[in-house]
Amino acid sequence: MSDDKQFWKDLMGDDFTLSDFMDPERKRPEETPQPGGDEFSVPSSEENGGWRDVALPERPADTAGESAEVSESDFDVQIDYDDDGELDETDEYYEKPIHLNRERRTGCLGGILYFAFIVGVSFLLACGGWLAAMDVLGLDGKDVSVEMTVPEEYTIDEIADTLHESGLIKYKSLFKLYAGISKADKKITPGTYELRMDYDYRALVHGMTASGGTRVEIDVTIPEGFTLQQIMALLDKDGVCTAENLANIAANYDFDYDFLGDETLGEAKRLEGYLFPDTYTFYVGDTAERVFNKMLVNYSQKFTDDFRARAEELGYSEREIVIIASMIEREAGSDAERPDIASVIYNRLKSSQFPHLQIDATIYYAIAETGEEFSTDVDSPYNTYQCEGLPAGPISSPGLESIRAALYPSKTNYYYYALNRNGTHDFFESKSAFEAFINSDQYGG
Repeated sequence: MSDDKQFWKDLMGDDFTLSDFMDPERKRPEETPQPGGDEFSVPSSEENGGWRDVALPERPADTAGESAEVSESDFDVQIDYDDDGELDETDEYYEKPIHLNRERRTGCLGGILYFAFIVGVSFLLACGGWLAAMDVLGLDGKDVSVEMTVPEEYTIDEIADTLHESGLIKYKSLFKLYAGISKADKKITPGTYELRMDYDYRALVHGMTASGGTRVEIDVTIPEGFTLQQIMALLDKDGVCTAENLANIAANYDFDYDFLGDETLGEAKRLEGYLFPDTYTFYVGDTAERVFNKMLVNYSQKFTDDFRARAEELGYSEREIVIIASMIEREAGSDAERPDIASVIYNRLKSSQFPHLQIDATIYYAIAETGEEFSTDVDSPYNTYQCEGLPAGPISSPGLESIRAALYPSKTNYYYYALNRNGTHDFFESKSAFEAFINSDQYGG
């Protein structure tokens, strides 16, 4: 028996029927019980006016162990009667407990909406995860190479911006998260690298390291006769290294070569003449130390031990031979005349009658950085019209033919030469022959 049925049975008694309670002829007691009283009058079949007093039984407790409260809604019961007005005791009222009515029911629609919400959220999360995975793993990248330059000073934010602008990644924040986890800032090294758009994040970071990256290379030709300033400007223009870094390393880096003594450290022009003219393959974004060292190694190989022995035989140091070769390089109009120009230089150096070499190329070198007009009166240790003997240092990077000419000059009595209209030089033993030529229509100067 349910708790509700037992409650009414305890209240009304075993012989009570609902039809007795509904009898309109039954008289009620004069006193109406008050709420909170200990007794309650109920209909009865006894000879006491049809009513009897009973003690109010205790309401069954709920499942939590506390007394259940009785409200008016608990008595909202629909009762079915038979045709003769009697209560049909087989009605489901006797078999099922009374429930409180719900104000609102969501039913199937609520379940469908909840299911749709869960599916939608899951779909969005799955799509976001898939897009992130595609970027991290490089699954949607094209088979295209892209150049990526890492500057000398960089941050991961700058790297992420450049990668995004180059189309190598889609999500900068995701790459920065990966870079933080993988400590990419300690692996990436400056330079210009060749990366592919189908690289995953790991390959991108690895591709920007000195050990694992594919550095972008460039071929640079250093022409014969170029000065240090011209070489640095060319390397800067081609993206090999900045002129500022090159100038700093040229003056202050301690290269390990005998022809560069420690006493030259700090001199801006100490590498002049030793950067051998040739075609070199450099990295884009290379280091100044590596760039200069490559050219110095080439020079040390070209200026052989036989050359050093020949210089000693002539009574000149290696540096003096390079100075003479640099002047030949700047003055010569053809390879054939290089030994003759060398002979003029040596003849003047050995003659007390010609204390000055009077070579125009040395003045042009002196005024290249000052912007002055050409003048034989320029105040410079490179002005061979004013300074006796050799200039203060080399004035260009001489090629192999000019070095050979300096080591093996022609045996002549020439003391003068002048430019002709063909772009080469005519040579003279006397000053009068020289002056007659420069006053003729054959002079090309």
